[in-house]
Amino acid sequence: MYLGKHMIRASKHLLPWFLNLLLPGLGHMYWKEYAFAVFIYLVMLLASVLYVATYFITISGLVQTIMLGLPVLFYLFTFLDLYRTSGLKASMVSRSRRAVWLLLAIGILYQLVLPVSPFNFALRNRPEIFELESNGFAPIYSRGDLLSADRLAYRMDVFFLDRPIFHTLPARYDIIRFEGADGRRRTGIVVGRPGEDIEIVDGVIVTGGMPDLDGPPSGIFLAGNQPPTLVPQGSLLVAELQLNSITNVHEVPFASLVGRVERIF
Repeated sequence: MYLGKHMIRASKHLLPWFLNLLLPGLGHMYWKEYAFAVFIYLVMLLASVLYVATYFITISGLVQTIMLGLPVLFYLFTFLDLYRTSGLKASMVSRSRRAVWLLLAIGILYQLVLPVSPFNFALRNRPEIFELESNGFAPIYSRGDLLSADRLAYRMDVFFLDRPIFHTLPARYDIIRFEGADGRRRTGIVVGRPGEDIEIVDGVIVTGGMPDLDGPPSGIFLAGNQPPTLVPQGSLLVAELQLNSITNVHEVPFASLVGRVERIF
């Protein structure tokens, strides 16, 4: 008997918490605190907008921490408030089974369908997981390594636009995943950026008549040549490698860029 009462009491806490995880404010809506529920949702919606904005504006780490940290603390507080509310209103407010299922359906649909939800945002901008098909980037990456192409490193698919937008462009020598003209996904290293006049002589990149002395990442040594090439606006010049030797050079439109290559483990 005691165990049954304890389980009922626990469920009255857990269900609003679960609803609040699905949709901020939905847990308080369960307890019929409608105004506060709307306020919670608007605060978290503003936090989502601020999160997107941090990709497009340069701000200090402290300001970014405050901008994003305060809404997170507020969101955590709402769970504590739900615990308090559950203790106060458990005997005064009752919800029918139909109402519970309706609230659950609203929360699940929010995560799956609405583009402002964290799940939907993560789904839109999820990394591509792939197995490296060659030894072109040894010893940094080797054939068979499980890697990811991070989409958010350069662009973002946001809910208020019908196409991804770029918040930064790949730097020279970034290793990226892209879609070739034949539709096949490939891995390459950026050797030229939009508007640059690029030539590769014995593995040295020459841009505007001056050699790039920075060189590729430690461990990679370019070998090969590329005749003078003007990189079109809206495109990148990307080289495929085989054991550090340039095998192919591609003009990659921004739309064909998948993401920056990173090791998973």
